[in-house]
Order: sequence, then structure tokens, then C-alpha cells
Amino acid sequence: MESLHLVGMVLIGLNVLISWMAFRNSLLFEKLLLRIGNIKAGQQYRLVTSAFVHADWSHLFFNLFSFFIFAGRLEEELGSVWFLILYFGSLLGGSLLAWLFHKDNNDYRAVGASGAVSGIVFAYIVMFPDEELSLMLLPFFFPAWIYGLLFIVYSIYGIRRQNDNIGHEAHLGGAITGLFITLALQPQLTESHPMTIIYLVVPSLAFLVVSFFKPQLLRWNFGDGTEAHTQDDRYREKKVQEEQELNRILEKVKHSGTDALSDAERRFLEDNF
Repeated sequence: MESLHLVGMVLIGLNVLISWMAFRNSLLFEKLLLRIGNIKAGQQYRLVTSAFVHADWSHLFFNLFSFFIFAGRLEEELGSVWFLILYFGSLLGGSLLAWLFHKDNNDYRAVGASGAVSGIVFAYIVMFPDEELSLMLLPFFFPAWIYGLLFIVYSIYGIRRQNDNIGHEAHLGGAITGLFITLALQPQLTESHPMTIIYLVVPSLAFLVVSFFKPQLLRWNFGDGTEAHTQDDRYREKKVQEEQELNRILEKVKHSGTDALSDAERRFLEDNF
């Protein structure tokens, strides 16, 4: 792990600053997130801006921690301009795949830099496939190419099941985009690491072909009435709860005046106005 260079530091700074501003301003958060209905209405900028806001501080931390581990060496190897292209290309790849899978759901929402970070991680894997990596909190290591293959398989499984709180489409879209951008920049990798390329490219291409031509194969019918509960579902539930709490407080002000409000209720009003 090498120290961050200029572009890496700027990207981390932008993620922290914009996410912090959105945490404090719900209207800004709503304006920047990815929402299918808004994109259809012409707000394509959300495909990019949604990657600079996060659901909460832990979501922001884990994305930036992963970015921090891999970004320094990649920027050193690729140069700042190509590293920046890799980051934003992977970001768009993740957003576009999320859009592809949810384009018929106008209420679908997504936030976070996961697509861009996944692209950075996969660029590192294809450039340094024999480096040993470890999943967070696990005490053992394995070659980077194995991590990449497991990531692809797990992401496809997650896309099919849709029963957790992870945006697998953005993760995999960013990872595949990062993989192909890196191969385009450094085609000699196909000669120096041919088996790694095969292990990663073949399932990635198979997934893309199925996604475009047989997308129904990536959707399972649970058959038990169970609906997937995603991070977006949790976000919508949170907004409903906040609206209900706001209505309750306003009703209390209407009948008892502002002096009857508790400190917590006053802070809630300040955060939402």
C-alpha cells in the first residue's frame, strides 16, 4: 500500500465534503442521489453525483477505506490522468448497470462510490494478480485473482437474489468497467497474466451477454411472498418515518405551541428546515 497522490486525495476530500453536506441537508441529498424517475426526466447528472453522497458515515468510511488501500499504487502506475479516467469510468459503469437492472422502477434510488471503488480494486487485481489480499476482519490471505473471481460470482448471486442491503449491480458494473479500462490501457497484461484475464473476463462477458439478451435468467422467483429488502427500501422507510415524525411535531406545535417542544424535537425541526 502506497501513500495517496494528488488525485486520490482530492477524490477522498470530495467524497467526504459532499457526503457531509448531504448529511446535513436532506434537500441536497435528494437532488444528488440516483433515482430512475429523475434520470428519465433528463437529470442524467445523477449518474455521477450519486457516487459522492452516502447513506451514512459507515457507508462512506468503508468505501473510502477500500479506495485508500488500492489508490496510491494505481495512481503511481497509471499516472494521475488515467487514474482519474479509471475512477469516473468505473463510477459510470456502476451507475449504468444499476440503471439497466432497475430502469422500470421509477422509485429506485442508489447512493455511494461503490462502483468507482470496485473499478479501482479490479484494476489493481488485474495489474497485480499475485498480490495477496484479505477480506476485512478475516485472518488469512489469498491471491488477488481469486478475490476477483469470488467477487464476480458473489455479485451475480446477489443480483439474482436481491435479498440483502448491497447494491451488487453498481459493484459489478464498476468492477467490470475497471477491468476492461485497465486492459485497454495495458494490453500487455493479457500476455503477462493470461490465466488471470481468462478467469475474470470470461464470467464478466458471460454476465453482460445474459444481462442484455436474457435478463430474466438473472431474476429468481422466490415463490414465498418474500420481497427483497434493499438499502433503497430502508432509505424509503426512513424517509416515511421522518415525514411521520415531522407531521407529529407540527401537530404538537399547532395545539401546544413551540414551548412544548423537547430539545430533540427542536433539533429535528432545525435539521429538516
